Amino acid sequence: MRVVVLLFSALFLTACSDVEDAVPETPSVPLFCDETKILDSFPEKVANAKYIPTEWEPSEGTDLYAAYNAGGIACTYGIGEAEVGATIIWAPDYGITFADREKFWKEAGQQEVDLPDFDEERAYFLSQGTEEQGEFIIWQLNVLKGGYWIQVGATFLGSIEEAMPIVKSAFDSILTTEEAAAQNVKGCYFSEANNDLFIMDLTYHDNSTVTGNLAYQPFQKDSSKGSFVGTYENGILHGVYTFTSEGRDSERELYFKRDGEGFVPGYGPVEVIDNKFEKLQRPLQIKWDKVYKYNPGEECATVIKGID
Repeated sequence: MRVVVLLFSALFLTACSDVEDAVPETPSVPLFCDETKILDSFPEKVANAKYIPTEWEPSEGTDLYAAYNAGGIACTYGIGEAEVGATIIWAPDYGITFADREKFWKEAGQQEVDLPDFDEERAYFLSQGTEEQGEFIIWQLNVLKGGYWIQVGATFLGSIEEAMPIVKSAFDSILTTEEAAAQNVKGCYFSEANNDLFIMDLTYHDNSTVTGNLAYQPFQKDSSKGSFVGTYENGILHGVYTFTSEGRDSERELYFKRDGEGFVPGYGPVEVIDNKFEKLQRPLQIKWDKVYKYNPGEECATVIKGID
């Protein structure tokens, strides 16, 4: 499940970073699917294609799981009612992600290829279907270049040559260092309403991965504080809050929506798993509570430290 991916991702990225609270000094995967250059590269036969919002729930062992585990993002574009489209995965490689997936691709029949007029490091390709009719059950291209792994999976592509405009636009959609810094959400946020005080201190944001600390001090109720591990994509911060309350370790799935320079928390029906993990029920029925909006502040770490 997605929330499990987030936990593994945090452990991996913490090990890769010497300074946890540093502003990213590298490019980043796109953070908003509707701001990429993918649709402009679609062929004319897929006219009127759009970004199709998707709530991913990656299964362990899949490419999608590996991508999100590395701080990646997946976006689907196409014509939903016609079931025609493409899903693009972006993920930082860190020197291991692509290599870890290679053996699985080879086992699935993917062949290493040399892309035309493109300076990739490695690429693998697989297609299964009826080429004469342009109907493909599987059409997938995995490319490694410049420290990023990009996967193009589509129902309408008939050749690698036809896919190259999409491949190039996918790499062109990777955020520059400056663009990544402008969309970075690292910072201190406070929510104060009805005598309640909630604090969110986001100390790390690189690619789609975000980590930090949270503290809850509701009026005349028990307070709690702990760590947060999540992803930020398409304006939504989604992750797991791990905390100790009343002497018991607990985990809670959380959603926040970007609103100006702050965040609005989401809420909905919850189910408790193993008497420990509070997870929002699927399908998601999230409502956003602007009364408890988190606004930028200062000295989050100091305030959190003072909460019992």
